[in-house]
Amino acid sequence: MLIYWTLFLIPAMAAASPYRLDMASRRIMMILTGVVLFLLIGLRDHVGQDWNNYLRIFDRILDLDLIGVLTEAEPGYALFNYVSNIFGWGIHGVNAMCAAIFVIGLITFCRRQPNFWLTLCLAMPVLVIGVSMAGTRQATAIGFLMLAFCAFQDRKLFRFVGFIVLGVLFHRSVAAFLLFAFFFDGRLRLWPLVIAGLAFFLLGVFVLRDAVSYYQDSYVDSDIVATGALPRIALSLLAAGAFLYYRKRWQAWFDDGALFTLAALTILVMTLGVFNALAATDRMLMYLLPIQVAIFARLPLFMRTHQGRRQMAVGVFGIYFAVLFVWLNFSAFAQASWVPYGNLLWLQ
Repeated sequence: MLIYWTLFLIPAMAAASPYRLDMASRRIMMILTGVVLFLLIGLRDHVGQDWNNYLRIFDRILDLDLIGVLTEAEPGYALFNYVSNIFGWGIHGVNAMCAAIFVIGLITFCRRQPNFWLTLCLAMPVLVIGVSMAGTRQATAIGFLMLAFCAFQDRKLFRFVGFIVLGVLFHRSVAAFLLFAFFFDGRLRLWPLVIAGLAFFLLGVFVLRDAVSYYQDSYVDSDIVATGALPRIALSLLAAGAFLYYRKRWQAWFDDGALFTLAALTILVMTLGVFNALAATDRMLMYLLPIQVAIFARLPLFMRTHQGRRQMAVGVFGIYFAVLFVWLNFSAFAQASWVPYGNLLWLQ
């Protein structure tokens, strides 16, 4: 468990430190952090409850030629398997390539936040440890989605759509976030509608195809157990409520109010699905985990006194500390698939 607590506590201590680095040193520390995360996520060994499932996918793709790979449901992930097999890297090569995308997206997204270290700290329990070390395809799609969120903030429509399309190549469900392009300038406009509509049409023809029926069978109509879904959904709902409460000040202070407004409203709409599609709701809200942690990381800024800001920072840290503590010590999935942590670097 030590490796997981280290991942969580080191950025927490950096966030609490009264010392501030200059720009060059700060950039070096971010790069080093990214490298460490890449090694721990990408070179993990037998970590995550889906490890054996991904091994089966890797073995199945061994029998495909390049044309077969490109016609897979998620061709980006299939291509990574194909390339890793050619070079003899095995499943670890696939994980490393996917981890690189996730980490680049995570570091880029966290850099946009007022408190990089606190945002990164809050991302550790669920987004990094829980998602990126288990759902490799979803984590890669989230990596591209975080880059898309940054492009949305910069009002770069083609870049936003491009990152979403790349994410779809690893997990088709991320295509739903093309709808954000319809409100690219904070209101419904024709040009983003045309671009996003065209991208969605092309994805529907070449990639999505039977995606709706697949996810209906996998998450809505199946008896899959979404362990821990309700606490995760509640945390996202709390973040959305906190943002909407401070929305006016948020928009006055930051230039990404439109993105977070769309995300908060999306969370509210998605949570309606808990009554008849708990697993599907949990899986879709996974994509908005970066928004969730970014909201909580900024909450201390809205407190009116220094003491209030400190108490709020301790409060949000305490929430995620409790999440990690309970999950590591009482989750059967964590005990079976995350503990002990293994890595290719120190395996014989």
